[in-house]
Amino acid sequence: MIIQTEYGAVEGIRRNGCDVYLGIPFAHAPVGEFSFRHPVPPELWNTVLQADHGRANPIQARGGFYTGNNSTDCLYMNIFVPQHAEGKLPVMVWIYGGSYAQGGTGALTEGSEEVQYDLSRFAEETACIAVSFNYRLNAYGFLHFHDLNRNFDANNGLYDQIAALGFVKRNISSFGGDPDNITVFGQSAGGACILALMTMHEAEGLFQKAIVQSACIEHFFTAGQARKNTHVWMKYAGIGSPEEIFRLNEAEICRANERYSSWLLRKGDIRCAFSPVIDGITLKEDVKQAVTASEVKLLIGSVSEEANLFLSAIPSFLLPAITKHIGLSVPRGKGSCKKRACDALTDHIYARPMKEILQEYRGQAWRYEYRHVLPGSKTGCFHASELPVLFDMNMMGYSPDESSGKTGKHMRRIWGRFAYEGKPGWEEYRTGQETYIIE
Repeated sequence: MIIQTEYGAVEGIRRNGCDVYLGIPFAHAPVGEFSFRHPVPPELWNTVLQADHGRANPIQARGGFYTGNNSTDCLYMNIFVPQHAEGKLPVMVWIYGGSYAQGGTGALTEGSEEVQYDLSRFAEETACIAVSFNYRLNAYGFLHFHDLNRNFDANNGLYDQIAALGFVKRNISSFGGDPDNITVFGQSAGGACILALMTMHEAEGLFQKAIVQSACIEHFFTAGQARKNTHVWMKYAGIGSPEEIFRLNEAEICRANERYSSWLLRKGDIRCAFSPVIDGITLKEDVKQAVTASEVKLLIGSVSEEANLFLSAIPSFLLPAITKHIGLSVPRGKGSCKKRACDALTDHIYARPMKEILQEYRGQAWRYEYRHVLPGSKTGCFHASELPVLFDMNMMGYSPDESSGKTGKHMRRIWGRFAYEGKPGWEEYRTGQETYIIE
């Protein structure tokens, strides 16, 4: 149970059929002068690190999916190794979503061994090593201070992900993993990050396969848009230059995050407020266009009623005005206004951009659509509703029932088969007729 990494030895715990290593630092703590810079390697440790509890989650932009136990010192990963699998195991690395603003994989409470995503069931059933890690969010991870002060780097959250994947590539063989068989998988903003990584030379060779779940594919800013957004954020934060951010406390940054996010939505922009920036340097060109040149094996899909998560609380009589405000065309036809609005927004954010990538994708690609409805759900098959099923976890107020359990086992078989064999079990995407339905 003691494993030697390039930075020092770690000792984990055994539970749920896995050897589990929690809270391994993969980069220097992004605090002080490192707060808004690309990550650098952690300091070496000479004693055995007790990897028996999760660490803090990143600073959040408060919202409906706010994750607690927050700190700027957040760049840690968790590794779940199935005990009874044999040989060099495929590796699956999870990248969480949360609109680039919220989320994490750290401890539920400080010092706890219970973490936000317990991947032990997933690792055991797929017979893969499963890895999760934190990356910086909101102002710390994606706000574009770089054009105003070169001491602030661009797209720090993406570079945190590259640092984590680099650690996995260099060290996972010590845990029994195959460094040449790494699959990244992520949902929502996490899925979009994967598409971005597939276009970045710094991430080249760090993974061979990708599973992209419900990615917000077009949620990226140009450098010009990002500069304007950054000035607005600074106005709400009450600062005149980026370096003044160091005098703000966490609560003040969170308030600025909230006010800035509300401003963006009021002006009709439905992109994630802290989306990555196509600056021509770290992200060189439009991701939706650039990713089509990739030859990474790609499994990509969405859920059938994604937009219900965002529209469910809006009264039907307000929908025409709101959809007009955000520039969304809702066709006339059968069904309620809310159903037609959900279908239109789901297509606009998720399905249409995904199809446009698939039509031009150079490598092998497969498409799925998830349709399973959680027990008790009043919003149908909504955005992120596959997560408690995929991981067999209590999440978002849902506990998988017997039907969800069967769907989850089926999903884990597909995800695991893709990691092992490089194909999920149905025909590659050509015309769209090859879409596999999960329900």
